[in-house]
This record gives sequence, C-alpha cells and structure tokens, in this order.
Amino acid sequence: MLASMAVTKRFLSLMASAVLVFAAVPVGSGCGDDCDLEIETTFLPDGFVGEFYEEELESDCGGDAWFLEEGTLPPGLTLQEDGDLRGTPTRAGVFDFTVSVVDFDYGFDDDDDIAFAGLSIVIE
Repeated sequence: MLASMAVTKRFLSLMASAVLVFAAVPVGSGCGDDCDLEIETTFLPDGFVGEFYEEELESDCGGDAWFLEEGTLPPGLTLQEDGDLRGTPTRAGVFDFTVSVVDFDYGFDDDDDIAFAGLSIVIE
C-alpha cells in the first residue's frame, strides 16, 4: 500500500511539473484562431533602371517567410524571405507576379497559415 501511494504521489508530482513546463513555453506570434493571415501590400511604387529599389511587403497576423509563387520579378530584383523586395532593376517594363507569405508557427493545418497576393511593378 505504501509503495502504491509513493508511486501515485510521484506520478502526480511529474504531471504537475509537466503542466508548469507546458504553460511556460511561449507560443509563437503567428495567426492563431482570432486573426486571418493576409497580405496588406496592395501597391508597389515604380522603379527605375539602374537605381536601387527596396520595398518591404507587409502582412497582418505575422508571417514567417515570403515566396514568389508565379510570374517574374524585374531582372535585378529579388524577394527576400523576410518580405523585402530589393535590388537594382536592369530592364524596363511592367512585371506582374504573385507572392505568398507563410506562418509556420501553427503548421499547415488550416487556411490561416498562408496568404497570396497579386502585385505589379513598373520599371521605367
């Protein structure tokens, strides 16, 4: 009987410790259930051939990584993982493309974890 009580007491102690550790682990700053991940950037300013261009793409509710999904960026520009679009354009034209932002904090288990937007840049 004493051995059984000791095992029960040890089990309850471990469970209490596990709950405290779980409660102390911070959850990422991702979307969660109260916010839908969306890309806020709807317009990009014009750029000029041979002049450095930099624009930060914006999203609400977080977002961990940005990707070029479709289309072509102006030659000389790159989309960084943090949402910065930068570089020195080497060719004039109108460039249409689609970007996405992904929030990895909660995995890919619902539609709130990825957002898409179509954008355009005019390079003169």
